[in-house]
Amino acid sequence: MAGFLLIVSPTKPGTYTYMKLTSQSEDVVIVDRRRVDRRRIHQRVTPERRHSERRHRDVMTDIEKYGWAMVHR
Repeated sequence: MAGFLLIVSPTKPGTYTYMKLTSQSEDVVIVDRRRVDRRRIHQRVTPERRHSERRHRDVMTDIEKYGWAMVHR
């Protein structure tokens, strides 16, 4: 599974254990540690110096629906 990262919901410890045991490498399965949105005040942000967004897609819907999500590294 080189090049992929499996993010597991903290509410699914059994899923995390299963994926960790069956994965080829030890660093491809992680527990989602996010609790809340980091930006607390919804205000206009300063222009970003990066040319594109680093996140390619929002994985929260997959984590909420299935308990895990797979993304490219």
